[in-house]
Amino acid sequence: MKTNGILRHLHALDRDCCLLEKTAAVLQWDQETNLPSLGVKERADQLALIEGLAHERAADPRIGQLLADLGSGSEHPSGDESLPPAERDFCRVVRRRYDRAVKLPPGFAADAARAASLSQAAWVDARRRNDFAAFVPHLGAMVGFARKRAEYWGFTGGAVYDGLLDAHEPGIAAEEIARLFGPLRERLSALLKRICAKTASCPETAGDRDFPALSYDTEQQARYSRELMESLGFDFRRGRLDTSAHPFTTTLGFDDVRITTHYKKDNLLSAVFSTIHESGHAFYEMDINPELRETCLAEGVSMGIHESQSRLWENVFGRSRAFWEYQFPRLKALFPGQLGSVTTDVFYRAVNRAGPSLIRIEADELSYSLHIILRFELERRLFSGDLEVEDLPRAWRSGMKDLLGIEPETDAEGVLQDVHWSMGSFGYFPSYALGNLYGLQFLKKLRQDLPGYEGDIARGVFSAIRQWLRENIYTWGRRLDPADLLFKVTGEKLSAAPFLEYIETKYTELYGL
Repeated sequence: MKTNGILRHLHALDRDCCLLEKTAAVLQWDQETNLPSLGVKERADQLALIEGLAHERAADPRIGQLLADLGSGSEHPSGDESLPPAERDFCRVVRRRYDRAVKLPPGFAADAARAASLSQAAWVDARRRNDFAAFVPHLGAMVGFARKRAEYWGFTGGAVYDGLLDAHEPGIAAEEIARLFGPLRERLSALLKRICAKTASCPETAGDRDFPALSYDTEQQARYSRELMESLGFDFRRGRLDTSAHPFTTTLGFDDVRITTHYKKDNLLSAVFSTIHESGHAFYEMDINPELRETCLAEGVSMGIHESQSRLWENVFGRSRAFWEYQFPRLKALFPGQLGSVTTDVFYRAVNRAGPSLIRIEADELSYSLHIILRFELERRLFSGDLEVEDLPRAWRSGMKDLLGIEPETDAEGVLQDVHWSMGSFGYFPSYALGNLYGLQFLKKLRQDLPGYEGDIARGVFSAIRQWLRENIYTWGRRLDPADLLFKVTGEKLSAAPFLEYIETKYTELYGL
């Protein structure tokens, strides 16, 4: 068979794998948004079947043979140098997926998917009832599946956690993450303490007003969320907005990108910033090069790069003064009773208020990374054998006290607050803080190329920003690994310095430190 024929055959097999993954995503999206409570058991069986089929397709021996025919092996995954660059990138990604798939025993993927579906439902119930003990068996099972998966892939001993990290952020290990997180831990904690001391002696510096905790009609919140997405450039012909217990974004097809948010009557800002955050994820998925459509390259390269976009939109753009100069009049028009007397300056200070908080997704831009560092440190201990599942609540409280100076009174606002572990997504959490670092390095380059971008934001115009992000980041999909993409855009390796400079400058000014 000639090279073009081999490539066509390999693309056809890859397309089947992608379609099965998207089919599973539809079932998972429905479970989070619409599934009746008694439908969980059957949904778990449905997901197990689909995930089992997806694994069989990914491990199909024909894929291995076709890759070999193209010169792709585990040591040289990109294949023959005569292949077009995009096809070499395609071979590299398919080879990585194939090598991992063939190492998992038959039935493992289906068993893990079934357990994860049941675990998610158990987590929802346990969090509602503040009953960590009831969740322990499910969480223990998720840890077990994660450990086995990494071991099957070839990560053993102290490297097991590196295997889990690599699934979400290829090419980075726990030691490197710890090195990056070290200065974040030290300098963010110190800055937070300075702010807390300043606000304790001078409360008006916090921008405190009663309006954030007033009651806000959820239907009006939903109306604003949709209008906000449209103003940012979200194309509702290719996506939709729904509600869920925990906001998320999922791609069900190249032209079917769905986000969810949640609405709290006493917390207007929660829905606003969840919506902006998830829109950032959606923009990445929607703006991948159409030529990569229906291939494994048509998705974000890593969770860290993905989070760089959601957090760039949510925090750097969405919490800027320029952003609210344009958006605040519309928000006031929807909630005149609550916001009618509030100035843009006061609102800007309120959305950037810093201080220790119990809930990660409600955390301010400054302290958020400290929440992630806690989860990273707990995960490392879990997979090193230094921490047992049953002891997580105690370790959680201790870590919160150390990093943020506060402790949760209940497990629902502590160890049970996040959905990720119930899904078996260990190694995922560091991506959030890594995203902060990636995002500010990208912003440094964006500022050089678009010096007037803040003026655009103040006018509610995002087309130039979207175009820059599309051309430099989104269009590549998975063609480049994270470190290579970062270096291509910025000429730099991953560093905490730009993020720390941004945070320290912004909050020193906000609080007059």
